[in-house]
Amino acid sequence: MRKLLAFTLLALTAVAGRAQTYQIDYRRAMQAQDTAKVRKVLTTWQQKKPQDPDWYVANFNYLLKKSYRVVVSADPDKKGGVVFSKPDGKAAGSISKGYEPTLLAAARATLRDGIRVAPDRLDMRFGLAKTYEMTQEPAAEIEVLTAALADRQASGKPWRWRDGAALPAAEKVFVPESMEEYMLPYWQMQNAEADEVVRQLAELLGKYYPESSLAPFNLGTYYAQKKEWQKSLELFEQANTRKPNDWQTLANLTKVEIELGHKTQAQQYLAALRKLPEGRPAAADLSKEIREMK
Repeated sequence: MRKLLAFTLLALTAVAGRAQTYQIDYRRAMQAQDTAKVRKVLTTWQQKKPQDPDWYVANFNYLLKKSYRVVVSADPDKKGGVVFSKPDGKAAGSISKGYEPTLLAAARATLRDGIRVAPDRLDMRFGLAKTYEMTQEPAAEIEVLTAALADRQASGKPWRWRDGAALPAAEKVFVPESMEEYMLPYWQMQNAEADEVVRQLAELLGKYYPESSLAPFNLGTYYAQKKEWQKSLELFEQANTRKPNDWQTLANLTKVEIELGHKTQAQQYLAALRKLPEGRPAAADLSKEIREMK
């Protein structure tokens, strides 16, 4: 499992030419929280370079930041809120974060317009999907990611990243790992509804990147949590074939074989796990379970 996406706003870095000046002016105005200057830069930038994808990124960032709200509520059960209490310990209310709907919709519309201008810009696709994760709208998030991968397959054109540069790593590695990062918040929720979102994301990943081990790995985890051990085993075996000697996969294979009562197979996976330094702590725990098997 990889780390969480570290960004909410899309990154905007300087490139050569006049666009660089707009980006520098925009960044300085944003850092100074000079709203009037930001709007002026964005207006001039759009007039001079109406098809610049990075204008859409900048305007999206501006609108998204402007839409952010901290909400203090007398409702202690406010979804996603931090509850605060009275001196007697009783809940008094909550503090939660949110987004002003009209501005958030405008931010999303800006990014969708940018995607139409530059459909190969994966950073914009991911940024749009992230906004739906932020507002707990997984169906819309999945829709955005599905459209992105389908468009890539249909066009045959390689993905571009920030400033139109190449992806930071090979597509076959970068996109699956990024897709897995979208699964992590839902894994962390630890409930059946969120697990279904993971399943859909993993199946989407497997459809468009069938060579990646991450789709069967996450699906194997999904079915293990449902105690569908045989199906889980088959998926972890696929993950192990695609990426041998991954300690997490080997640990899960060992665990599933234990649950199925397959002592010999569990011992074989345990032996492989022990050879990996990062897998030895898990191997120590699993070996205890194997010793208890009949």
